Amino acid sequence: MSTVQAKLPAGMRQIGNGVYVSGQVLPENIAALAAEGCKTLICNRPDNEGPDQPSADTIKAEAEKHGISFHYIPVGHGGISRDSIDAMRKALSEAEGLVVAYCRSGARSTHLYAFSRP
Repeated sequence: MSTVQAKLPAGMRQIGNGVYVSGQVLPENIAALAAEGCKTLICNRPDNEGPDQPSADTIKAEAEKHGISFHYIPVGHGGISRDSIDAMRKALSEAEGLVVAYCRSGARSTHLYAFSRP
């Protein structure tokens, strides 16, 4: 396994052309994502959902250091809303390069991606 692959987020998998989902992205994953061509990072996990979860602002700051655009589209216990679908659709339509969307396990990101498709 390459060093870059070892530093990618856990459970990262491709769900569309240039679109990947994963579990929680950590600050130490950002450089590896950038090295793999990630240009857009989408957080679908609300802040403070887990005890050791880094905030969206922490991930955003690290992403911006590596030239990755960041979108915060949290999906909480209320489920996926029309607003979150519209925001995801907009983020995907503006994305350049590879996209990584993340939440706790990747499930919410996968569903939101599916609902945001035309």
